[in-house]
Amino acid sequence: MPAPATRPGRESKEAVVAAFRRRALLAAASRVFGRKGFEPATMDEIATEAGVAKGTIYLYYPSKRAIYEATFASSLAEITAVTDAGVHAAPTPRAAIAAFVEARVRYFQEHPDAFRLYVTEVSRLVADRGPRRGACRMALDGHTRSLEAVFAAAVGRGEMRGVDPAAAAHAVFDITRGLVARRLLTCAESDAARDVAFLVELIWTGLAPGPHREGPTA
Repeated sequence: MPAPATRPGRESKEAVVAAFRRRALLAAASRVFGRKGFEPATMDEIATEAGVAKGTIYLYYPSKRAIYEATFASSLAEITAVTDAGVHAAPTPRAAIAAFVEARVRYFQEHPDAFRLYVTEVSRLVADRGPRRGACRMALDGHTRSLEAVFAAAVGRGEMRGVDPAAAAHAVFDITRGLVARRLLTCAESDAARDVAFLVELIWTGLAPGPHREGPTA
């Protein structure tokens, strides 16, 4: 008897299971690579972390490098999606900054291994002159694209001082990364909401329009 056909627009059971298994493997790999880095980590450790046989990993990823790169790409895509959702929903540029900072602080507090993986990979790629460096830079630029668009519109409406939207968005990105690193380094001893509020106030003080500040740049 032939297997029932999959309804249009619905994934097959096999596809759903494969997607679930990939997510589980990437989550386990993120924890292992986050703790140990790429070189010391082994496929055996990833398999143990995921609760599967090592051969199962090779059904989805042909090498340690392949699962490492997939883990890094998945983490970048996830934090970008979380950040963009908050920024797009924000009613004002200041609220967009708050959404950006809060989303990233919350995400990396919940996924500290992803932050360690992120820092390690970006540091490694600084010295890399190959194509992966360019691809990584494009992915990182995607983290600030939604905030840059909000800033560009706000500058045009006179709701922000006349700054370069891209430079301002990257500055917020860099400052936020510093806050995340400090909170992880100190085991989040300070209150997250207070840290975010202070940082947003500091950033907005430099970007808010005022009678003594210049208008939008040409």
